[in-house]
Amino acid sequence: MLQIQELLINAERLLQDIDELGRIGELPAAEGGGLDRRAFSAAERSARDFFAAKAEESGLTVAVDGAANLSAKLHCGPANARTILAGSHLDTVPNGGRYDGALGVLAALEALRTVREAGLQLPVHLEAIAFTDEEGRLGGITSGSRAFAGTYRPQDAVRFITQAASYPEDFAAMQSYLPGGLSEESMLNAKRNLAEVAAFLEVHIEQGPRLEHAGATIGVINAVVGRYSYEVTFRGRSDHAGTTPMNLRADALVAAARFITQANEGVCSTFPNAVLTCGGIETGPNVFNVVPNHARVMIEFRAADEATLAVLDSMVRRAAAESAQLAGVEHTLTPTARFAPCSLDSGIQLAIRIVAEGLGLRHMTFSSGAVHDAHSLAPVVPTGLIFVPSVEGRSHCPQEATSDEDVVAGANTLLRTMLHLADRFAK
Repeated sequence: MLQIQELLINAERLLQDIDELGRIGELPAAEGGGLDRRAFSAAERSARDFFAAKAEESGLTVAVDGAANLSAKLHCGPANARTILAGSHLDTVPNGGRYDGALGVLAALEALRTVREAGLQLPVHLEAIAFTDEEGRLGGITSGSRAFAGTYRPQDAVRFITQAASYPEDFAAMQSYLPGGLSEESMLNAKRNLAEVAAFLEVHIEQGPRLEHAGATIGVINAVVGRYSYEVTFRGRSDHAGTTPMNLRADALVAAARFITQANEGVCSTFPNAVLTCGGIETGPNVFNVVPNHARVMIEFRAADEATLAVLDSMVRRAAAESAQLAGVEHTLTPTARFAPCSLDSGIQLAIRIVAEGLGLRHMTFSSGAVHDAHSLAPVVPTGLIFVPSVEGRSHCPQEATSDEDVVAGANTLLRTMLHLADRFAK
C-alpha cells in the first residue's frame, strides 16, 4: 500500500492561494461585486499566470495545449507511466464567486505539491489542469475540456475562434500566449492521447444546498445531468397600442409569456427531478405604445436521463407551438446546446467513499445538476467528481462561499483519492 494513511495537504498554503487568486478580477461593489474572470480576459490571463508561477515555484512542469488548457505536471512515475489528471477551470461568470472552478484547480495543484514534497514515487504521473472557457464566453460551455477529450467538432472550433475574435484585444493576447497561436486547427489538435490518461478527478463546490442541508461534507457524484437549450423566437405584428382591439392583435410578447408559464408549470407538475429555466427574454419595439412584434426567449432544461430529456423536449416544443397559435403569431426554435447525461466511474466513486470515511468525513451520493469539465471527460476516461458544500447553496454570485474547513476536506479527499487510485494501478 502506498503511503497515504497520514498524508495531508498544506491547508494554510491552499487557503492562502485561494485568497490570493480570489483578488484577481475582483469587482468593486459599485459594479456588483464578486469576480469577473471571463475566458481570455486580462483578469483570466492574470489567473493563468498565478497558477503557472505557483506550479513552477514548486518544481512542476508547466505546459499549454492548442486549446489553451494550462497544465502543471509532476513526473513521479516510470517514464512510460500513465497520468492521473485533476483540475477544473479558472474562468468565472460576470460577478461570479471565488470558488467555482478555482477550488478544483488549486486543490489539484496542492495535491501535486504535497506528493512532491513527500518524495513519493508512484506508478503514475500526476497532472493538475486548468481547462479553457468552462463557462462558455467563447461559444459553448466546457470548450477546453471537450477539445482535450477529442469530442470537439470542426463547427465548434469555428464558433469558438469567431467568438474569440470578437474580443480583438483578448484574442491577440491569447494568440501570443500559445506557442503556435490560437486557431481552429489548434483547437482540434488539442486532443490528448487518452491512452495515457488513467483517470480524471475534479473537486468542485456543489453550487446547491443538498450537502449543507444533509450535514455532509463530501458529495460523491454518480452522474451529471443532460442539458438542452434553445432560443425560441415569436414573430407577430406591430400595431398601435391604443387603437388595435385585443382580439385582433398578434402580440409576440403575449405568446412568449404564455410559453414561459406553460413550460414552467409543466415541469413543476410532471417532472419533480428535472429543472427548466427561462434565463432571458428580448422583445421589440420595446415601447409603451406599440404591440410587440417579436420576442426571443432563452430556455434550457436539465434531467439525469435521456428518456426524461426527450419528453421534456417534446413538451417544450408543444408549448411553443400552442402559445404561438393562441396568440396568432409564428415561432421558431433554434437549438443552442445539447449535452447528454453521463454516468461517472463506479470504481472511482467507491474510492472517494473509502477515502472520505478514512478521513472521518460524512458523505452522500447524488447526481450533479450542473455541467462541469468532468462531463467532458467521463465518456472517454474513468472520471470522478467530488463536491464540497456551498454556503446556503449560493453560487455564480458574489455571495458564493465555502468554509475553510470544507475546502481543506475536499482537497484532502482529492489527494487521498489520487493516491488510492495510484495504488490500484500498481497492482
